[in-house]
Amino acid sequence: MFRPLVIASLLAISISAVAQEGEEKRPGKGTGYTYYGLRKLELDSNVSDEEKLKEWQAFLKRTDEQVAYAKKAVERWKNAARLRVIEAVQNADKDPNLGPRDKMERWDRLAELYPKTSEASLAKKRSAYWRTAETKRLVEAADKVERSGAPKFERVRAWVAVLDWVDKGPEAKAAQKRIDALQEQLFSEAQSLDKIARVDAATKLAVWKDVLKGSPSAAQKKLAEQRIAELEAQAGNP
Repeated sequence: MFRPLVIASLLAISISAVAQEGEEKRPGKGTGYTYYGLRKLELDSNVSDEEKLKEWQAFLKRTDEQVAYAKKAVERWKNAARLRVIEAVQNADKDPNLGPRDKMERWDRLAELYPKTSEASLAKKRSAYWRTAETKRLVEAADKVERSGAPKFERVRAWVAVLDWVDKGPEAKAAQKRIDALQEQLFSEAQSLDKIARVDAATKLAVWKDVLKGSPSAAQKKLAEQRIAELEAQAGNP
């Protein structure tokens, strides 16, 4: 049989072990109960109501401190992430290997991510700058195609690229005007050549296909497709 003193010692050790399951060490602040530890403490009839109240109040104080710190940490890491994104966009803005469109897209993304910040205002300005730069690049490219003596349908396509990028403003008007003029020339030349009997079907077929390669109107497209089908039938093509 166990002696009374031994039994009492074992019981004390058992109670201490159970209590410690719900506790956690806080450096510099002693020992504090966790939430689950306090729930166990509530069931302990050996602990007074006053003590339970005191421990719950201490728990609330610790929780308030932790939540306050967590909120500051959230803001700190939000700002850190924002600064990394801003730095990446600024570096891309200086990269000579990136085109205007890529730079514009990065600034647009920044404005979407942080719409209510001072960086959003800068992002919109830089995006507008690179949009203008891309418009200028496309116009210069179209002018270069014009000067190269390329086929008319290629010149049409070069100006269509401008119009696809910018749908209003002086550049868009100039591009549309040039497209209309070149396309009309393509169509008129195809009609004129088609009427010359001595011109072979293959040559006529080629010019009508050029009409389709440009930017034909609905009426021009319908007639071109009709003549292509007829000419291919004459040439015995499938």
